[in-house]
Amino acid sequence: MEDKIAWDASAEVTAEDVMASLKPLFDEYLLGTCEQQGDTLLYTLPDGRTFRLKAERMM
Repeated sequence: MEDKIAWDASAEVTAEDVMASLKPLFDEYLLGTCEQQGDTLLYTLPDGRTFRLKAERMM
């Protein structure tokens, strides 16, 4: 198992970063396809149904 990356309190984490981190999980564990479009993941099931998952920062 890979070691976790150390947290840097000054790091700027964007919605795009969050989605880029989640995409490999979709690719590995779920059937269908997953495409990242910036802060959005488009997940398509084998039967054609599509879901949009969007990340946005909450203040």
